[in-house]
Amino acid sequence: MEGLRGRPVADIMDRDCPTVEGHLSLQDFVQEYLLRSGRRCFAVVQNGRLSGLVTPSEVERVERERWAQTSVQAVMRPLSQLRTIALDTPAIQALEIMSREGINQLPVLSDGRLEGFFSRRHILGFLQNHSELNSR
Repeated sequence: MEGLRGRPVADIMDRDCPTVEGHLSLQDFVQEYLLRSGRRCFAVVQNGRLSGLVTPSEVERVERERWAQTSVQAVMRPLSQLRTIALDTPAIQALEIMSREGINQLPVLSDGRLEGFFSRRHILGFLQNHSELNSR
């Protein structure tokens, strides 16, 4: 954890965020994005602004027969229900939020625009690299 001390989330977050448009059907989302990318979390954007998140959990709640008629926007978790953080949020504080609220990633916003995701996976990778570099 020493590697996180004093670092903002901007230093660690994933800036390569997969995004999808809200009007996309769940059928197309699953086929074109979810299955092809191996990613588990996608930002839903409208007019370049984050409007929510969609994960396999939201897709699973809809019967497969209804995927072609159901939009991503209809099942996404809206931005108003998401915990978000800013670029300058201390990484330690973001990790505490994730632990306390039982979430795996936090969207990082700047002026309402999605800048990236701060996730447990990226924290672990960062700490592993930090540890390896400092042990030499």
